[in-house]
Amino acid sequence: MPLVPPPVGMAVFLAAIIVSRIIQERALRKLSTEEKGRLVEAFSGLRLFSLIPLAALAGLYFLMMSLEALTSTMLLTIFLPATVLFSVVMQVLIHRRLRGLSLHPDYLRAYAIGRGLFLAAFILLLLSI
Repeated sequence: MPLVPPPVGMAVFLAAIIVSRIIQERALRKLSTEEKGRLVEAFSGLRLFSLIPLAALAGLYFLMMSLEALTSTMLLTIFLPATVLFSVVMQVLIHRRLRGLSLHPDYLRAYAIGRGLFLAAFILLLLSI
């Protein structure tokens, strides 16, 4: 039985996505054109790198759906922490890279708030499964 009702988890998650995007877009406006260019360049490789564990998580999810209930319950105890771990590790890598770019502190703060909100809502969504 889920800890959070599924409609509540989904509603909070969708609201968090919208609020997070608004916060991050407003922060992005504070950066110069040069800083925006450095952002795109700095994260081009990371986007490709993140596809590998994401594909593995998707494969695990589809594997869970094709197995018996007892086995899928066991895999779910692996899938949820793995998904949260992947999300947190990616955010730590992103935050380190952002700090290394020496961007405006207001942008870094707004980005961290937006991503923190998103991660909290993502965990709530996972608890509603």
